[in-house]
Amino acid sequence: MKIGITGMAGFVGTHLRDRLAREDNVEVLAFEDSYFDNPEAFIDFAKNADAIVHLAGVNRDEPEVVYNKNIELMEKLLEYCDAADNKPMILFSASTQIERDNEYGRAKKRGMELLEQWTKEKGATGISMVVPNVFGDNGRPFYNSVVATFCHQVTHGETPTINQDGQMSMIYINYLVDDIFDLIKENRKGYSVEYIKPRCEVKVSELLSLLTKFNDFYSNSGMVPEIKTDFERDIYNTFLTYMDEADWQRDLKLNTDDRGTFVEVFKLEKGGQVSFSTTKPGITRGNHYHIRKNEKFCVVKGDASIKLRRIGTDKVIEYKVSGDKPAWVEMPIYYTHNISNIGDTELVTLFWINEHFNPDDPDTFYEEV
Repeated sequence: MKIGITGMAGFVGTHLRDRLAREDNVEVLAFEDSYFDNPEAFIDFAKNADAIVHLAGVNRDEPEVVYNKNIELMEKLLEYCDAADNKPMILFSASTQIERDNEYGRAKKRGMELLEQWTKEKGATGISMVVPNVFGDNGRPFYNSVVATFCHQVTHGETPTINQDGQMSMIYINYLVDDIFDLIKENRKGYSVEYIKPRCEVKVSELLSLLTKFNDFYSNSGMVPEIKTDFERDIYNTFLTYMDEADWQRDLKLNTDDRGTFVEVFKLEKGGQVSFSTTKPGITRGNHYHIRKNEKFCVVKGDASIKLRRIGTDKVIEYKVSGDKPAWVEMPIYYTHNISNIGDTELVTLFWINEHFNPDDPDTFYEEV
């Protein structure tokens, strides 16, 4: 199937292009916005298309320009399809703003009418997709969505403002491009209007509060926030892409002594923390137990002996582990435990513990295994 995308360089267009590129049986046709002013190039594009997703449009300019330009783009699309003597399925990206009294909404509504008229006259297939607010990476701040704007502002030290704390119906870009491809595959006949289903409802203030929390965690503590819903996951993934590239690297504190090194890597809001240590040959770490903390050890390099003993008993449990055959070993409460480097090379061990280390309440009691 050969699919064309007008506005392919835009926010939704780039994501749809990348989504379709993952399909073995789909070819995405080359398109540039300049084709609208180059009839020969556009006609050649339209001639080869089985389906065209019409995303090109203007949503920021003087009201009259917004209206006229959007109508012009639809008229040219239909004119060039006629000139190419082809009737591709056309999917038009409309907007929930068709219900509002503004030039953008009126232009989208008129575009729907033009597509419906053309579809019926030509016996073709057309779908007007009424799309809710879309967010995701690569959106333009102050242009595509409030999510893009807030993400840019909170990651660059600016102060976002809320003009109206309304409830927003939203869809993540990944879901939208999946929905568009699903509509293409349905192979509908005639004209129809498809209301793209929002995947979440959120107030503007709730969105800003969530992004502010993400930024505070990332910038101040490096802590990974608890992600409770798919929406929070999608917002977090979007938020990360608006940072400066330098902010994606976080230097860690290297705690070094005669035994080797110890580094706290990740702290999770819910789920504890992850750390690692290096241990020199012949050195033993640990010889302590916890009454609250739960730990897991995983040797990723070298050879180790991990020993445990329930306090108040004499039975010693030993696990010999190696980075050549990774495995994790549980450290239950009330079991004093240690780890020894029994190899000839540096030992590297990964640790997970169910809570953050608190020097004022370490829950660590020393006792030889």
